[in-house]
Amino acid sequence: MSAASQPIRRIVIAGGGTAGWMVAAGLSKCLGKQCEIRLVESEEIGTVGVGEATIPTLHFLHEILDLEEKEFIQATQATFKLGIHFENWRNVGEHYFHSFGKTGKGHWTAGFQHFWLEARRRGVASDYGDYCLELRAAMDNRFALLPDNGINYAYHFDATLYGHYLRRYAEALGVQRLEGKIVQVHQAEGSGDITGLALDNGARVEGDFFIDCTGMRALLLGETLGVGYESWSHWLPCDSALAVQTASVGEPVPYTRSIAHPWGWQWRIPLQHRVGNGLVFSSRHISDDEAKAALLANVQGEVLRPPRVIKFTPGQREVVWKNNVVAIGLSSGFLEPLESTSIHLIQRGLTRLIELFPTDGIRQSDVDEYNAQAREQIEVIRDFIILHYHVTQRADSAFWRGCRDMEVPPLLAHRIQHFRDTARIMLRQGELFAENSWVQVMMGQGILPSAHHPITRNMDDRSLADFLGEMRRDVARTLMKLPRHHQFIQQFCPASPPEAVSAMAGAWRFNPAARVETVRLDDGSEVHVVDDFVADPESLVALAQSAAGRFEAPAGHPYPGPQLDLPPAMTAALEAHFQQHFRARLGAGLPQGSYARFSRVTQAAGALDARQRICHRDDSGLDPRDMVCAAVHYLFRDAALGGTVFFRSRMSDEDTQQFMRDANTLGAAAFGDKYGIPPGYMTESNRYFEVIGRVAARWNRAVFYNGGIFHSGDIRWAEPAAYVQGPGRLTINAFFKSRRPHA
Repeated sequence: MSAASQPIRRIVIAGGGTAGWMVAAGLSKCLGKQCEIRLVESEEIGTVGVGEATIPTLHFLHEILDLEEKEFIQATQATFKLGIHFENWRNVGEHYFHSFGKTGKGHWTAGFQHFWLEARRRGVASDYGDYCLELRAAMDNRFALLPDNGINYAYHFDATLYGHYLRRYAEALGVQRLEGKIVQVHQAEGSGDITGLALDNGARVEGDFFIDCTGMRALLLGETLGVGYESWSHWLPCDSALAVQTASVGEPVPYTRSIAHPWGWQWRIPLQHRVGNGLVFSSRHISDDEAKAALLANVQGEVLRPPRVIKFTPGQREVVWKNNVVAIGLSSGFLEPLESTSIHLIQRGLTRLIELFPTDGIRQSDVDEYNAQAREQIEVIRDFIILHYHVTQRADSAFWRGCRDMEVPPLLAHRIQHFRDTARIMLRQGELFAENSWVQVMMGQGILPSAHHPITRNMDDRSLADFLGEMRRDVARTLMKLPRHHQFIQQFCPASPPEAVSAMAGAWRFNPAARVETVRLDDGSEVHVVDDFVADPESLVALAQSAAGRFEAPAGHPYPGPQLDLPPAMTAALEAHFQQHFRARLGAGLPQGSYARFSRVTQAAGALDARQRICHRDDSGLDPRDMVCAAVHYLFRDAALGGTVFFRSRMSDEDTQQFMRDANTLGAAAFGDKYGIPPGYMTESNRYFEVIGRVAARWNRAVFYNGGIFHSGDIRWAEPAAYVQGPGRLTINAFFKSRRPHA
């Protein structure tokens, strides 16, 4: 395949979950303007969804996607992670920490471990971890975001919620999700390229390029194209996992716990309101039932759902790109989550695909390069994981004796011996784990090098002690300023409890049978009226009423009553609904963000200021390249409380601008005197504006419109008590900012 095949314009992602929606999000952000992207998944097919711990490389993906960190954390119940605490790995009762940070400062000739080993030989060094801020902060349960990337961190999060979060993101960028099980894969005669997927509902999804995110089954790459699987079980003896969630019983710590047992190891991952627990074990050394009993005996807090067993074979597909199919995620291979690399491998597969994307057609040189990079990367990560098992002093079980005595891959064997002899770690370009990671694990597992670099002998005792002492003091000074991890989360990014999130999700179910009517205004503009908008509007009212004490009227805000921001998850769901159903109808472009709130009209008609007496536009002060679409959802039954009325100006553009400036700068009396507009809500035409359309209020009705049209609430204020008693005129107001098409 030296020449390129046909151009790639239609991408089909087979499978959802974390892998599918990460791929959908990344491709839609980078290539969505050039390609049509569709994702096929079935609600009936579960996901593995146990990968809840990450490494710092995830920041790179989030920068590509322009994700807002606080919103992401709240949407996924995330906490912060500074590293992994390994317990009982070197030997029973002995522990060490693999941090994400740098330890000390080295020289271009030799890493910090050489200076520490020399200082230790002379008796002027403290513990190796004393020179690492991330390690000390983790052990003291402290965390804060520091300027200039002053602390290296990753996250613990709910993988299922992360998939939902990225789904909303991708759908907002135009990715089309198709529900259904894949029952047949169609191939082209001769080439064997995949041409389409047949679904159980009768649909056929055709494409030019397919991404296999079907999990360990590897439906496209493995079952259809016949790519074999290379097992690494002779190096990685665990073949089973158990996962269970428990309620939190204390403050979340900023690290993952990895606790070794005689037949495998246990993870403990704290989220904001629960803890993820699990076992990775060898079924040759313990049965599923015994493993389940051991796990439940070693968890804390109420078990939220029964444990489930996951069977796996560690290894890698012989190639991960063949013909017009690339496998990403578990369909490409599996490494146990000991060092939290699963999500990184998805991310790296995605970014590598974007770098080598065959827009103008598939070339074999791109395929070969992708496969070579994928294999080289996962093999080095594999070796790093094998290191934890092989370099051990444990001899208390057949499992650990077998790990200690096994032959390991040649490169790993060389690295272990090289470090044992010289304290040196020589890395290849582009490796995931830096020198300090290898040093921490090798020394943590029990290797103490027999020699180190001679340049360290150039320093006398006092200079060496001062060199290390100043670094230790820098760490201690910074540590003293950090708040508790839990305290920082509560101040910066607290997430709603899971039960509240579930209640929100239940309340925010869009009605698939809702009726949509397009209303044309007198100026030719269109607004879209949706009746029976959500399936359970009463739950939305109940949610607003439960938070009635938190409604407030922000000082200086023109809305005539109190407001309450919608939770981020609900805002994101509403935006995704807008993007799917109304963005194209209203002529909006690339999404630039959204905002939504509960609102109530409570201000008496006679007390309105100048801004509140007139109609308004939602795009005032916006960059000319941007636009705003808006929605109002009526959550009151008394239609007399008023719907929405639309206007157009009878003035010139210059006079209209002056009119609006005066409304924002003049007092109510002065504005009234100048323009002859009495106190009260604007609901009818006057000498300055004329009514071009009106939408009546109706229980559970939503209206979507271009926010650049002048509009106002159709508030008659005939029965003032009806506005201020109970929920009154309760609405949800939402605003969707986007780039103007072709701007």
